[in-house]
Amino acid sequence: MELSTLWRPPVPWLQALMLFGVLTVAPCASADDDYGKFNSPFRVYLGGFWPEMNSEITINGDVLPEVPPIDVEDFLGVDDNKGIGWGGVSWRFAQRHSAEFEYFSLKRNGGTSGTFSPPIQVGDTFIEGGAINTSYNTSVARLTYGFSVLRSERTDLQLKAGLHIANLEAGVQLAGRICDQSTVPMQPPGCPGAETRTAFEDVTAPLPHLGGSYTYIMTPSLAVNVQAMGFVVEIDSIDGSIAEITADVAWQPWQHVGFGAGIRYFKTRVEAANSELNGKFEFEYLGPAVYVHATF
Repeated sequence: MELSTLWRPPVPWLQALMLFGVLTVAPCASADDDYGKFNSPFRVYLGGFWPEMNSEITINGDVLPEVPPIDVEDFLGVDDNKGIGWGGVSWRFAQRHSAEFEYFSLKRNGGTSGTFSPPIQVGDTFIEGGAINTSYNTSVARLTYGFSVLRSERTDLQLKAGLHIANLEAGVQLAGRICDQSTVPMQPPGCPGAETRTAFEDVTAPLPHLGGSYTYIMTPSLAVNVQAMGFVVEIDSIDGSIAEITADVAWQPWQHVGFGAGIRYFKTRVEAANSELNGKFEFEYLGPAVYVHATF
């Protein structure tokens, strides 16, 4: 068998891409052999991710017993894969000490209509048939302190602690055949028609977290990072939990600018009664992320 049948030269566009990589990455390696670009005191990043989301809400009433959860995406028709913008900043203020702030906000709307069998219960209200319009908003700010237990020019193993501040909002508007404490009958079947009811719940929950991260600088222009954080806590009347796992590859061909890609998993649960929330929120996502970062 001839060698030409085992290997074929790259197509022209691939040749150009390979040449671009040689011209950008190679000079960086020779110009910065001390891996200093990934050890800069400040790092600012901005990007987006496109996760598959799963959410549930439970809005309890004041009269009827607790209600079963409602699937926000599958049943209420809210988007389950909307893109999310996010960003943050990190600061290494001493050899082994660092701080990081990160934030994202997601607003989603949806709706469904038809005859519901069994009837849907939201708080003290049942809807047998009609339309349900929903908004589900999530905002999370994370502030984290990191202590490097193992640090060298190319590796950084950190223990981390901090606080997630999660703001969760859900609004549900019911229009159609509705039963509640003001109608006859008060419960299905036979709910009156042409009724409209609105339920809204929101909660801001401070959820502490503990975890760790590991960064390894493979070359002067390429590094990998993995991070995991989580906690379960009960604060006053709020019972909540949080879990966050990330894995990234960062490429920095220039002294102060680079790019990254990875995967992110996040889940939060907040449950409370007799407070600003009388019910439960659950929010979970998993998906890829890309970002651009600057170091200085």
